[in-house]
Amino acid sequence: MTLMQTFVRHVGYRLYLAYQGELGILSDYRESLPLWTASREVLAARKLAALKAMLIHAGATSPYYCDVFQRADFDPNVVTSPSDLAVLPFITKSDLNSGMPRILSSQFRRDELVESSTGGSSGLTLTFYRDNRTTEIKRAQDLLFSGKIGVYPGTKRAWVWGAPLDAWRQQSFKSRIRNSLSERAIFFHSYEGSTASIEAFLHRLNKHKPEVILAYPNMLAVLAEYARDHKFPLHPVPKVVVTAETVHDWQRELFSEVFGAVTYERYGAREIGTLASEVNCHRGLHIFEPSYVIEVVDERGQAVVPGEMGELVVTDLCNRAMPLIRYRTGDMVALDESLCGCGCTWHRISRVGGRILDLVTRPDGSRVAGQVMLDVLRAVAMNYRVQISQTAVNTFVIRHLETDTIDGDIRRRLLESFKAYLGAEVTLEYEKVKELTYDKSGKYRWFINELNRRTSVN
Repeated sequence: MTLMQTFVRHVGYRLYLAYQGELGILSDYRESLPLWTASREVLAARKLAALKAMLIHAGATSPYYCDVFQRADFDPNVVTSPSDLAVLPFITKSDLNSGMPRILSSQFRRDELVESSTGGSSGLTLTFYRDNRTTEIKRAQDLLFSGKIGVYPGTKRAWVWGAPLDAWRQQSFKSRIRNSLSERAIFFHSYEGSTASIEAFLHRLNKHKPEVILAYPNMLAVLAEYARDHKFPLHPVPKVVVTAETVHDWQRELFSEVFGAVTYERYGAREIGTLASEVNCHRGLHIFEPSYVIEVVDERGQAVVPGEMGELVVTDLCNRAMPLIRYRTGDMVALDESLCGCGCTWHRISRVGGRILDLVTRPDGSRVAGQVMLDVLRAVAMNYRVQISQTAVNTFVIRHLETDTIDGDIRRRLLESFKAYLGAEVTLEYEKVKELTYDKSGKYRWFINELNRRTSVN
């Protein structure tokens, strides 16, 4: 560990958190450490207490959940097990979009909440809210998972990311100060995937010499393939942490070949935080159990047996501002409830079957992350559920339910948005369908690139 790493980890980062009034992050981190190896009985008791507290809070301060509990004749005070949640209905992104004012807790003012947005892979954009306390807890979760693979504040890193919102935030003075006192990171934004930007970033990567790359795997694979195919010599990077998309075995092998890196997969979403992560044992993704109640259900909403693929349903035990009780993520996973042998007692996700974000092929031949399609939809405030297919370099088909009408004004703004993001003339075709399809894993794919599809089997 260099002198700078030591300073940032033990001094600089703490000073920054103290300045921000966020030292609670370190307290939450320290509190979580002994829970990593706590007995199942201790974890169960802790989670039940947190679950009851959240249910009582939601029933008392959220008009939405007050109505839900009354209709289900549900009394949170007498809950004895997470299985008691089965009498409650699921909540979805559509529910959040249509009923957010009634879902939010009356205990908080809107102006004191952290607002963010996500499109996820459900095909719907979502604006969501989190109280400051929850933000601290979720950041502590990231600290713990990173620490388990030897990544700490002060560890040099590189981000290969996709959201312009994140890029904008990184430009502020406070963000630059935070970066110098925590991540010491450089950034590559996936929607800037031209050959020139790739070469420039690879040069920066060699100069920066990060110890970890955090990335969307599909875009990182583009960079790695470019370096390999053009015999671009790279300084070794020991670790790659990937999220937001399914990582394939061929990508793990590619990252090992090009960067000399071990790959770690993480699972999470903006609205729920980092829920699970691979650690050094590589026996699935350990779920941060103190913060969540997890269910895996079939298409009828019935629980599946451990090891069987199903849809992940999450009850967040932290976010009191926007309670999420039985939240359908739309992501397909398999759960492993056995002890893994690494010392951690938390359950694991053994397989993630969703989050497929295809790369967009630009008219100039460059490829950018599928995230750009979400940004196109956000730019026109598209709230219809749609599925976009790229059928030719300049042609995109927008499939939507036959019950929805996309009027001329939205079509015009959508075309302008496509041109702005892709930097070229494009043709948009509209196709009405009875239903929007899912892939074989059960995952909804809001963008499909039908050009030069790479197939792989994990």
